[in-house]
Amino acid sequence: MDSLNRYLLGFVFIFGFNTSGFSQVESTRSTKPNIVLILVDDSGLMDFGAYGGEARTPHIDRLAREGIMFTNMHSSPSCSPSRAMLLTGSDSHIAGVANLPEMLPEEFRSNPGYGGVLNDRVQTIATRLKEAQYNTYVAGKWHLGHDEKTLPNKRGFDRSFILGASGGSNYKAQGYLPQKPVAHWYADGLETELPSDFYSSKTYIDKTISFHEQEDDKENPFFAYIAFQAIHAPIQAPEEFVKNYRDTYRAGWEVLRQKRFEKAKQMGIIPESAQLNDVFPQFKKWAELLAEEKESFATNMAVTAGMLEAMDFHIGRYIEYLSVKGMMENTVFIVTSDNGPDGSDYQLGMVWARNNGYHRDYNEYGSENFFGYIGPEFANALSSPFSYFKLYTGEGGLRVPFIIHGKHIPENKKTNAFCFFTDIAPTIYDLAGISTAANAGFAPITGKSMLPHIHDFSQPIYASDEGVGLEVANSSAYFLNGYKL
Repeated sequence: MDSLNRYLLGFVFIFGFNTSGFSQVESTRSTKPNIVLILVDDSGLMDFGAYGGEARTPHIDRLAREGIMFTNMHSSPSCSPSRAMLLTGSDSHIAGVANLPEMLPEEFRSNPGYGGVLNDRVQTIATRLKEAQYNTYVAGKWHLGHDEKTLPNKRGFDRSFILGASGGSNYKAQGYLPQKPVAHWYADGLETELPSDFYSSKTYIDKTISFHEQEDDKENPFFAYIAFQAIHAPIQAPEEFVKNYRDTYRAGWEVLRQKRFEKAKQMGIIPESAQLNDVFPQFKKWAELLAEEKESFATNMAVTAGMLEAMDFHIGRYIEYLSVKGMMENTVFIVTSDNGPDGSDYQLGMVWARNNGYHRDYNEYGSENFFGYIGPEFANALSSPFSYFKLYTGEGGLRVPFIIHGKHIPENKKTNAFCFFTDIAPTIYDLAGISTAANAGFAPITGKSMLPHIHDFSQPIYASDEGVGLEVANSSAYFLNGYKL
Protein backbone atom coordinates (compact mmCIF):
# COMPACT_ATOMS: atom_id res chain seq x y z
CA MET A 1 0.00 0.00 0.00
CA ASP A 2 1.53 3.37 -0.96
CA SER A 3 1.95 6.20 1.53
CA LEU A 4 -1.02 8.17 0.18
CA ASN A 5 -3.41 5.26 0.75
CA ARG A 6 -1.97 4.62 4.21
CA TYR A 7 -2.53 8.25 5.09
CA LEU A 8 -6.07 8.23 3.74
CA LEU A 9 -6.94 5.16 5.82
CA GLY A 10 -5.51 6.79 8.93
CA PHE A 11 -7.49 9.97 8.30
CA VAL A 12 -10.71 8.03 7.74
CA PHE A 13 -10.15 6.12 10.96
CA ILE A 14 -9.54 9.25 13.02
CA PHE A 15 -12.08 11.68 11.59
CA GLY A 16 -14.48 9.59 9.52
CA PHE A 17 -15.21 10.27 5.88
CA ASN A 18 -17.96 12.39 4.48
CA THR A 19 -19.05 11.43 0.97
CA SER A 20 -21.38 14.41 0.56
CA GLY A 21 -18.71 17.12 0.52
CA PHE A 22 -18.76 19.97 3.04
CA SER A 23 -21.23 18.42 5.50
CA GLN A 24 -22.17 20.23 8.66
CA VAL A 25 -23.19 19.24 12.18
CA GLU A 26 -24.80 21.37 14.84
CA SER A 27 -22.52 24.04 16.20
CA THR A 28 -22.89 26.62 18.97
CA ARG A 29 -19.97 28.71 17.74
CA SER A 30 -19.91 32.48 17.54
CA THR A 31 -21.72 34.17 14.68
CA LYS A 32 -18.47 35.92 13.75
CA PRO A 33 -17.02 33.98 10.84
CA ASN A 34 -13.92 31.88 11.17
CA ILE A 35 -11.27 32.96 8.66
CA VAL A 36 -8.86 30.59 6.90
CA LEU A 37 -6.23 32.40 4.84
CA ILE A 38 -4.24 30.09 2.55
CA LEU A 39 -1.16 31.44 0.80
CA VAL A 40 0.48 29.45 -1.99
CA ASP A 41 4.09 30.22 -2.91
CA ASP A 42 5.08 31.19 -6.49
CA SER A 43 1.80 30.08 -8.08
CA GLY A 44 0.61 32.04 -11.12
CA LEU A 45 -2.94 33.00 -11.94
CA MET A 46 -3.74 29.91 -14.01
CA ASP A 47 -2.10 27.11 -12.00
CA PHE A 48 -5.19 25.83 -10.13
CA GLY A 49 -7.62 23.60 -12.00
CA ALA A 50 -10.40 26.14 -11.58
CA TYR A 51 -8.28 28.68 -13.47
CA GLY A 52 -7.42 26.26 -16.27
CA GLY A 53 -4.25 24.69 -14.87
CA GLU A 54 -3.10 21.13 -15.40
CA ALA A 55 -2.78 20.12 -11.73
CA ARG A 56 -5.69 18.31 -10.07
CA THR A 57 -6.86 20.65 -7.31
CA PRO A 58 -10.42 19.47 -6.59
CA HIS A 59 -10.73 21.02 -3.13
CA ILE A 60 -9.50 24.45 -4.21
CA ASP A 61 -11.67 24.15 -7.32
CA ARG A 62 -14.72 23.48 -5.20
CA LEU A 63 -14.00 26.52 -3.05
CA ALA A 64 -13.80 28.52 -6.29
CA ARG A 65 -16.95 26.99 -7.73
CA GLU A 66 -18.98 27.56 -4.58
CA GLY A 67 -17.51 31.01 -3.97
CA ILE A 68 -16.02 33.87 -5.99
CA MET A 69 -13.01 33.68 -8.31
CA PHE A 70 -11.09 36.91 -8.83
CA THR A 71 -8.99 37.15 -12.01
CA ASN A 72 -7.46 40.61 -11.48
CA MET A 73 -5.77 40.35 -8.07
CA HIS A 74 -2.26 41.78 -7.86
CA SER A 75 0.52 41.01 -5.40
CA SER A 76 4.08 42.23 -5.16
CA PRO A 77 6.43 40.36 -7.51
CA SER A 78 8.41 39.16 -4.50
CA CYS A 79 7.38 37.09 -1.51
CA SER A 80 8.30 39.05 1.65
CA PRO A 81 6.74 42.34 0.48
CA SER A 82 3.60 40.44 -0.52
CA ARG A 83 3.40 38.73 2.87
CA ALA A 84 3.84 42.05 4.66
CA MET A 85 1.02 43.65 2.66
CA LEU A 86 -1.19 40.58 3.03
CA LEU A 87 -0.95 40.49 6.81
CA THR A 88 -1.15 44.24 7.47
CA GLY A 89 -3.18 45.86 4.68
CA SER A 90 -0.40 48.47 4.38
CA ASP A 91 2.03 49.16 1.58
CA SER A 92 5.19 47.07 1.95
CA HIS A 93 7.36 50.17 2.52
CA ILE A 94 5.10 51.28 5.36
CA ALA A 95 5.32 47.78 6.86
CA GLY A 96 9.14 47.80 6.62
CA VAL A 97 9.50 45.07 3.99
CA ALA A 98 10.11 46.89 0.72
CA ASN A 99 12.29 44.07 -0.57
CA LEU A 100 13.50 40.59 0.29
CA PRO A 101 15.81 40.98 3.29
CA GLU A 102 18.38 38.81 1.49
CA MET A 103 18.44 41.21 -1.47
CA LEU A 104 18.74 44.53 0.37
CA PRO A 105 21.93 46.51 -0.30
CA GLU A 106 23.60 47.43 2.98
CA GLU A 107 23.16 51.17 2.37
CA PHE A 108 19.36 50.71 2.18
CA ARG A 109 18.95 48.96 5.52
CA SER A 110 18.91 52.15 7.59
CA ASN A 111 16.24 53.75 5.39
CA PRO A 112 12.64 53.75 6.62
CA GLY A 113 10.74 50.96 4.95
CA TYR A 114 13.79 48.90 4.04
CA GLY A 115 14.45 46.99 7.24
CA GLY A 116 13.53 43.71 5.59
CA VAL A 117 11.41 42.61 8.57
CA LEU A 118 7.96 43.58 9.82
CA ASN A 119 8.23 46.80 11.81
CA ASP A 120 6.27 48.05 14.82
CA ARG A 121 4.35 50.69 12.85
CA VAL A 122 1.83 48.13 11.63
CA GLN A 123 -0.45 45.54 13.16
CA THR A 124 -1.12 42.12 11.67
CA ILE A 125 -4.51 40.61 10.93
CA ALA A 126 -3.94 38.35 13.93
CA THR A 127 -3.35 41.29 16.27
CA ARG A 128 -6.46 43.06 15.05
CA LEU A 129 -8.66 39.96 15.22
CA LYS A 130 -7.64 39.47 18.85
CA GLU A 131 -9.72 42.63 19.45
CA ALA A 132 -12.74 40.54 18.46
CA GLN A 133 -11.76 37.54 20.65
CA TYR A 134 -10.45 35.38 17.80
CA ASN A 135 -8.12 32.45 18.37
CA THR A 136 -5.21 32.94 15.98
CA TYR A 137 -2.97 30.30 14.38
CA VAL A 138 -0.22 30.25 11.76
CA ALA A 139 1.60 27.36 10.11
CA GLY A 140 4.04 27.56 7.21
CA LYS A 141 6.52 29.96 5.69
CA TRP A 142 6.74 33.25 7.60
CA HIS A 143 9.73 35.16 6.13
CA LEU A 144 8.98 38.42 7.94
CA GLY A 145 11.69 38.17 10.58
CA HIS A 146 12.49 35.68 13.31
CA ASP A 147 13.71 37.62 16.33
CA GLU A 148 12.06 38.54 19.61
CA LYS A 149 10.00 41.28 17.89
CA THR A 150 9.01 39.67 14.63
CA LEU A 151 8.16 36.01 15.27
CA PRO A 152 4.42 35.28 14.99
CA ASN A 153 3.92 34.90 18.75
CA LYS A 154 4.91 38.59 19.04
CA ARG A 155 2.65 39.61 16.17
CA GLY A 156 -0.72 38.43 17.41
CA PHE A 157 -0.66 34.67 16.87
CA ASP A 158 -1.61 32.42 19.78
CA ARG A 159 -0.05 29.33 18.20
CA SER A 160 2.57 29.03 15.50
CA PHE A 161 4.74 26.58 13.61
CA ILE A 162 6.76 28.39 10.99
CA LEU A 163 9.74 28.38 8.66
CA GLY A 164 11.62 31.59 9.32
CA ALA A 165 13.49 31.67 6.00
CA SER A 166 12.46 32.12 2.38
CA GLY A 167 12.55 28.41 1.64
CA GLY A 168 14.05 25.03 2.38
CA SER A 169 13.66 21.34 1.87
CA ASN A 170 10.11 20.03 2.13
CA TYR A 171 11.34 16.91 3.96
CA LYS A 172 14.02 18.02 6.44
CA ALA A 173 15.53 21.02 8.24
CA GLN A 174 17.84 22.00 5.41
CA GLY A 175 18.35 25.17 3.42
CA TYR A 176 18.29 25.30 -0.34
CA LEU A 177 20.94 27.80 -1.48
CA PRO A 178 24.62 28.42 -0.65
CA GLN A 179 23.70 31.71 1.02
CA LYS A 180 20.83 29.98 2.87
CA PRO A 181 22.30 26.63 3.94
CA VAL A 182 20.19 26.29 7.10
CA ALA A 183 16.42 26.44 7.50
CA HIS A 184 15.28 27.54 10.95
CA TRP A 185 11.91 26.37 12.30
CA TYR A 186 10.00 27.88 15.20
CA ALA A 187 7.06 26.70 17.28
CA ASP A 188 5.31 29.23 19.50
CA GLY A 189 8.37 31.48 19.46
CA LEU A 190 11.06 28.88 20.12
CA GLU A 191 13.34 27.12 17.65
CA THR A 192 12.10 23.58 17.17
CA GLU A 193 12.78 20.21 15.55
CA LEU A 194 10.75 18.84 12.65
CA PRO A 195 8.56 15.75 13.08
CA SER A 196 9.99 12.51 11.73
CA ASP A 197 7.27 12.28 9.04
CA PHE A 198 7.66 15.89 7.93
CA TYR A 199 6.45 16.88 4.49
CA SER A 200 5.72 20.59 4.39
CA SER A 201 2.13 20.55 3.08
CA LYS A 202 1.16 17.62 5.30
CA THR A 203 2.76 19.00 8.44
CA TYR A 204 1.26 22.47 8.09
CA ILE A 205 -2.21 20.96 8.09
CA ASP A 206 -1.30 18.54 10.90
CA LYS A 207 -0.13 21.46 13.03
CA THR A 208 -3.19 23.59 12.26
CA ILE A 209 -5.50 20.74 13.23
CA SER A 210 -3.48 20.21 16.42
CA PHE A 211 -3.94 23.88 17.31
CA HIS A 212 -7.71 23.40 17.13
CA GLU A 213 -7.55 20.20 19.16
CA GLN A 214 -5.42 21.81 21.89
CA GLU A 215 -7.47 25.00 22.06
CA ASP A 216 -9.04 25.76 25.45
CA ASP A 217 -11.54 28.35 24.16
CA LYS A 218 -13.08 26.35 21.34
CA GLU A 219 -16.20 28.51 21.21
CA ASN A 220 -14.21 31.54 20.03
CA PRO A 221 -14.01 32.22 16.30
CA PHE A 222 -10.61 31.49 14.80
CA PHE A 223 -8.20 32.89 12.24
CA ALA A 224 -5.88 30.33 10.64
CA TYR A 225 -3.12 31.50 8.31
CA ILE A 226 -1.55 28.60 6.37
CA ALA A 227 1.39 29.59 4.15
CA PHE A 228 2.52 26.64 2.07
CA GLN A 229 5.99 26.09 0.62
CA ALA A 230 4.31 24.70 -2.49
CA ILE A 231 5.46 25.49 -5.14
CA HIS A 232 8.66 27.32 -4.13
CA ALA A 233 12.00 25.71 -5.01
CA PRO A 234 13.14 23.11 -4.25
CA ILE A 235 10.06 21.65 -5.91
CA GLN A 236 9.42 18.28 -4.25
CA ALA A 237 6.43 15.96 -3.97
CA PRO A 238 5.73 12.30 -3.15
CA GLU A 239 5.80 10.08 -6.24
CA GLU A 240 2.13 9.12 -5.98
CA PHE A 241 1.16 12.75 -6.63
CA VAL A 242 3.63 13.22 -9.49
CA LYS A 243 3.30 10.10 -11.62
CA ASN A 244 0.06 11.14 -13.33
CA TYR A 245 1.80 14.19 -14.85
CA ARG A 246 4.78 12.42 -16.40
CA ASP A 247 3.46 13.03 -19.92
CA THR A 248 1.63 16.32 -19.33
CA TYR A 249 4.46 18.68 -20.24
CA ARG A 250 6.40 16.70 -22.84
CA ALA A 251 5.22 18.99 -25.67
CA GLY A 252 7.26 21.82 -24.14
CA TRP A 253 6.88 25.39 -22.99
CA GLU A 254 5.72 26.95 -26.27
CA VAL A 255 2.74 24.58 -26.41
CA LEU A 256 1.89 25.18 -22.74
CA ARG A 257 2.12 28.94 -23.17
CA GLN A 258 -0.26 28.89 -26.14
CA LYS A 259 -2.66 26.53 -24.36
CA ARG A 260 -2.96 28.78 -21.32
CA PHE A 261 -3.33 31.83 -23.55
CA GLU A 262 -6.32 30.27 -25.30
CA LYS A 263 -7.79 29.15 -21.99
CA ALA A 264 -7.53 32.71 -20.66
CA LYS A 265 -9.60 33.88 -23.62
CA GLN A 266 -12.23 31.20 -22.99
CA MET A 267 -12.47 32.26 -19.35
CA GLY A 268 -12.78 35.96 -20.21
CA ILE A 269 -9.55 36.88 -18.43
CA ILE A 270 -8.31 38.55 -21.62
CA PRO A 271 -10.35 39.71 -24.63
CA GLU A 272 -10.74 37.58 -27.74
CA SER A 273 -8.73 40.17 -29.67
CA ALA A 274 -5.67 39.85 -27.41
CA GLN A 275 -2.34 38.91 -28.98
CA LEU A 276 0.29 36.76 -27.30
CA ASN A 277 3.51 38.70 -26.71
CA ASP A 278 6.83 37.58 -28.13
CA VAL A 279 9.13 35.63 -25.81
CA PHE A 280 12.53 36.87 -24.74
CA PRO A 281 15.05 36.22 -27.54
CA GLN A 282 17.50 34.57 -25.16
CA PHE A 283 14.99 31.84 -24.23
CA LYS A 284 15.75 28.33 -25.44
CA LYS A 285 13.50 26.71 -28.03
CA TRP A 286 12.00 23.37 -27.03
CA ALA A 287 12.73 21.77 -30.40
CA GLU A 288 16.44 22.53 -30.05
CA LEU A 289 16.87 20.71 -26.73
CA LEU A 290 18.46 17.30 -26.38
CA ALA A 291 16.13 14.46 -25.46
CA GLU A 292 17.61 14.27 -21.95
CA GLU A 293 17.10 18.00 -21.42
CA LYS A 294 13.46 17.70 -22.47
CA GLU A 295 12.95 14.82 -20.05
CA SER A 296 14.49 16.81 -17.22
CA PHE A 297 12.40 19.92 -17.83
CA ALA A 298 9.17 17.94 -18.32
CA THR A 299 9.84 15.99 -15.11
CA ASN A 300 10.38 19.18 -13.11
CA MET A 301 7.04 20.44 -14.35
CA ALA A 302 5.41 17.12 -13.43
CA VAL A 303 6.76 17.52 -9.89
CA THR A 304 5.42 21.08 -9.82
CA ALA A 305 1.92 19.86 -10.69
CA GLY A 306 2.27 17.01 -8.20
CA MET A 307 3.29 19.43 -5.46
CA LEU A 308 0.16 21.48 -6.12
CA GLU A 309 -2.00 18.35 -6.02
CA ALA A 310 -0.37 17.23 -2.77
CA MET A 311 -1.06 20.63 -1.23
CA ASP A 312 -4.68 20.46 -2.38
CA PHE A 313 -5.03 16.96 -0.92
CA HIS A 314 -3.96 18.20 2.50
CA ILE A 315 -6.21 21.27 2.22
CA GLY A 316 -8.98 18.72 1.67
CA ARG A 317 -8.04 17.04 4.95
CA TYR A 318 -8.47 20.36 6.73
CA ILE A 319 -11.82 21.05 5.08
CA GLU A 320 -12.99 17.60 6.12
CA TYR A 321 -11.80 18.18 9.70
CA LEU A 322 -13.70 21.49 9.92
CA SER A 323 -16.78 19.84 8.46
CA VAL A 324 -16.74 16.95 10.91
CA LYS A 325 -16.23 19.37 13.82
CA GLY A 326 -19.14 21.55 12.69
CA MET A 327 -16.98 24.58 11.91
CA MET A 328 -17.04 24.68 8.12
CA GLU A 329 -20.47 26.30 7.86
CA ASN A 330 -19.24 29.38 9.69
CA THR A 331 -15.85 29.58 7.95
CA VAL A 332 -14.64 31.87 5.18
CA PHE A 333 -11.80 30.46 3.08
CA ILE A 334 -9.44 32.75 1.18
CA VAL A 335 -6.89 31.22 -1.21
CA THR A 336 -4.22 33.23 -3.04
CA SER A 337 -0.53 33.29 -4.00
CA ASP A 338 2.33 35.62 -3.10
CA ASN A 339 3.60 36.27 -6.66
CA GLY A 340 3.88 34.72 -10.09
CA PRO A 341 5.94 31.69 -11.18
CA ASP A 342 9.61 31.46 -10.24
CA GLY A 343 11.81 31.86 -13.32
CA SER A 344 15.11 31.73 -11.45
CA ASP A 345 17.86 29.54 -12.84
CA TYR A 346 19.24 27.66 -9.85
CA GLN A 347 22.03 26.02 -11.85
CA LEU A 348 24.74 28.13 -10.19
CA GLY A 349 23.70 26.75 -6.82
CA MET A 350 23.65 23.12 -7.87
CA VAL A 351 27.29 22.44 -6.96
CA TRP A 352 26.50 23.42 -3.39
CA ALA A 353 23.19 21.53 -3.50
CA ARG A 354 24.81 18.29 -4.69
CA ASN A 355 27.53 18.62 -2.08
CA ASN A 356 24.79 18.86 0.54
CA GLY A 357 22.72 15.84 -0.41
CA TYR A 358 20.40 17.17 -3.12
CA HIS A 359 20.30 15.70 -6.64
CA ARG A 360 18.79 16.45 -10.05
CA ASP A 361 18.24 12.88 -11.27
CA TYR A 362 14.86 13.00 -12.97
CA ASN A 363 14.56 9.23 -12.68
CA GLU A 364 14.39 9.73 -8.90
CA TYR A 365 11.86 12.55 -9.03
CA GLY A 366 9.95 11.25 -6.01
CA SER A 367 12.90 11.09 -3.65
CA GLU A 368 13.25 13.36 -0.64
CA ASN A 369 16.50 14.82 -1.98
CA PHE A 370 15.30 15.76 -5.46
CA PHE A 371 15.88 19.48 -6.15
CA GLY A 372 13.24 20.62 -8.63
CA TYR A 373 13.02 23.96 -10.37
CA ILE A 374 11.37 24.94 -13.65
CA GLY A 375 13.57 27.70 -15.11
CA PRO A 376 12.59 30.88 -16.97
CA GLU A 377 11.09 29.28 -20.08
CA PHE A 378 8.50 27.20 -18.25
CA ALA A 379 7.90 30.07 -15.78
CA ASN A 380 7.08 32.30 -18.75
CA ALA A 381 4.69 29.62 -20.04
CA LEU A 382 3.01 29.24 -16.65
CA SER A 383 2.46 33.01 -16.41
CA SER A 384 0.67 33.04 -19.79
CA PRO A 385 -1.35 34.90 -21.00
CA PHE A 386 0.86 37.56 -19.41
CA SER A 387 4.51 38.49 -19.73
CA TYR A 388 7.34 38.16 -17.23
CA PHE A 389 7.26 36.25 -13.94
CA LYS A 390 8.42 36.48 -10.31
CA LEU A 391 10.65 39.50 -9.46
CA TYR A 392 9.23 41.53 -12.38
CA THR A 393 6.25 43.89 -12.36
CA GLY A 394 4.90 42.57 -15.64
CA GLU A 395 1.49 40.99 -15.13
CA GLY A 396 3.07 37.53 -15.06
CA GLY A 397 4.89 38.48 -11.88
CA LEU A 398 1.92 40.21 -10.22
CA ARG A 399 -1.37 38.63 -11.34
CA VAL A 400 -2.30 35.87 -8.89
CA PRO A 401 -5.38 33.76 -8.13
CA PHE A 402 -7.77 34.89 -5.42
CA ILE A 403 -10.69 32.79 -4.20
CA ILE A 404 -13.09 33.61 -1.39
CA HIS A 405 -15.68 31.11 -0.19
CA GLY A 406 -17.97 30.68 2.77
CA LYS A 407 -20.53 32.32 4.95
CA HIS A 408 -22.27 35.29 3.28
CA ILE A 409 -20.12 34.92 0.13
CA PRO A 410 -22.09 34.59 -3.12
CA GLU A 411 -21.67 31.29 -4.96
CA ASN A 412 -20.43 30.49 -8.44
CA LYS A 413 -19.30 34.02 -9.31
CA LYS A 414 -16.30 35.40 -11.15
CA THR A 415 -15.05 38.98 -11.25
CA ASN A 416 -12.32 40.77 -13.16
CA ALA A 417 -12.35 43.84 -10.90
CA PHE A 418 -8.89 45.22 -10.15
CA CYS A 419 -7.73 44.54 -6.60
CA PHE A 420 -4.45 44.55 -4.70
CA PHE A 421 -2.89 42.51 -1.89
CA THR A 422 -3.38 45.29 0.64
CA ASP A 423 -7.15 44.89 0.14
CA ILE A 424 -7.25 41.45 1.77
CA ALA A 425 -6.72 42.55 5.38
CA PRO A 426 -9.46 45.24 5.39
CA THR A 427 -11.82 42.75 3.72
CA ILE A 428 -11.18 40.33 6.59
CA TYR A 429 -11.77 43.12 9.10
CA ASP A 430 -15.07 43.92 7.40
CA LEU A 431 -16.08 40.26 7.62
CA ALA A 432 -15.18 40.19 11.32
CA GLY A 433 -17.04 43.41 12.05
CA ILE A 434 -14.08 45.52 13.12
CA SER A 435 -12.80 48.82 11.74
CA THR A 436 -11.06 48.66 8.37
CA ALA A 437 -8.91 51.65 9.40
CA ALA A 438 -5.73 51.36 11.43
CA ASN A 439 -5.85 51.66 15.19
CA ALA A 440 -4.76 54.99 16.65
CA GLY A 441 -0.99 55.32 16.76
CA PHE A 442 -0.33 52.86 13.93
CA ALA A 443 0.52 53.44 10.28
CA PRO A 444 -2.32 53.76 7.79
CA ILE A 445 -3.98 50.81 6.13
CA THR A 446 -3.65 51.57 2.42
CA GLY A 447 -5.91 48.80 1.10
CA LYS A 448 -9.67 48.88 0.60
CA SER A 449 -12.26 46.35 1.67
CA MET A 450 -13.51 44.23 -1.23
CA LEU A 451 -16.69 43.28 0.64
CA PRO A 452 -18.96 45.88 -1.05
CA HIS A 453 -17.88 44.54 -4.44
CA ILE A 454 -18.25 40.94 -3.27
CA HIS A 455 -21.90 41.59 -2.49
CA ASP A 456 -22.59 43.83 -5.47
CA PHE A 457 -20.36 43.60 -8.54
CA SER A 458 -21.61 46.98 -9.74
CA GLN A 459 -19.62 48.53 -6.89
CA PRO A 460 -15.97 49.00 -7.94
CA ILE A 461 -13.22 48.27 -5.43
CA TYR A 462 -11.27 51.30 -6.67
CA ALA A 463 -12.88 54.45 -8.05
CA SER A 464 -11.62 55.82 -11.37
CA ASP A 465 -9.42 58.38 -9.59
CA GLU A 466 -7.90 55.95 -7.06
CA GLY A 467 -4.53 54.60 -8.13
CA VAL A 468 -2.27 51.92 -6.68
CA GLY A 469 1.50 51.90 -6.96
CA LEU A 470 4.14 49.37 -6.00
CA GLU A 471 7.93 49.16 -6.00
CA VAL A 472 10.23 46.26 -5.25
CA ALA A 473 13.73 45.19 -6.29
CA ASN A 474 14.13 48.15 -8.67
CA SER A 475 10.87 47.35 -10.48
CA SER A 476 7.77 49.54 -10.29
CA ALA A 477 4.20 49.72 -11.51
CA TYR A 478 1.22 52.04 -11.15
CA PHE A 479 -2.43 51.16 -11.78
CA LEU A 480 -5.19 53.67 -12.44
CA ASN A 481 -8.67 53.25 -13.93
CA GLY A 482 -7.87 50.19 -16.03
CA TYR A 483 -4.43 51.40 -17.12
CA LYS A 484 -0.99 50.32 -15.99
CA LEU A 485 2.29 52.20 -16.13
